[in-house]
Amino acid sequence: MSIKGVFKAECPSCKERFDADFWTVIRGDHDQNLKEAIMSGEFDLIMCPACSHVFSCEETFIYIDPERDLLVFVMPESYRKEEEKWLEKMRQDYEVLRESFVEEGVLVFEPQYYFGAAPLSDLLLRDRDIEEETDVMIFMAGERGFKHAKIQPSFARRHDLPFSLPYAGTAPVRDSALEATRAIVADNDAIARVKNLLKTLEESNTPDLPFVKNNA
Repeated sequence: MSIKGVFKAECPSCKERFDADFWTVIRGDHDQNLKEAIMSGEFDLIMCPACSHVFSCEETFIYIDPERDLLVFVMPESYRKEEEKWLEKMRQDYEVLRESFVEEGVLVFEPQYYFGAAPLSDLLLRDRDIEEETDVMIFMAGERGFKHAKIQPSFARRHDLPFSLPYAGTAPVRDSALEATRAIVADNDAIARVKNLLKTLEESNTPDLPFVKNNA
């Protein structure tokens, strides 16, 4: 569940000071509207109740999406002036919160730290592109009677792959994945990330694929 806090804001137009709501924890896997607001650049926009001026007001927040291996601490862009100080502060906060993340099933990956929401927006927009290509690949796999297994999102991002792996037969191992991926590329070689996946599989030297999520 996402969590909202209250902070003091000052309108740059009329100088009115007022209490404003701000999301301090965002569950990207649960709150699509907030995720969309980050991608569109509207997340940190607030309206002055006195003069209706709309302005950007940054506060620190945490973005969480366990399904996509994302735990991101986002700090105001202005904090970059004292980058090391704030990075150390966020690392300390993470250590304090680590146990609660474990209890919630979030802590299966290392956190990322950003200054400003723009880098997170870029990451989420890229993820959306990957998801769209993955959906096309899954549809094509289904048309041929292939199954699919999830790829670890962090590995997929690092190697520019789809979020899923097509495979023939009963298990997502190298040979069965090669068979399915080659067939899909033969049907449509315009899906760049599927071609990247084919190259990754061809370069693999073992039958098992450690980047397959939960080995299924």
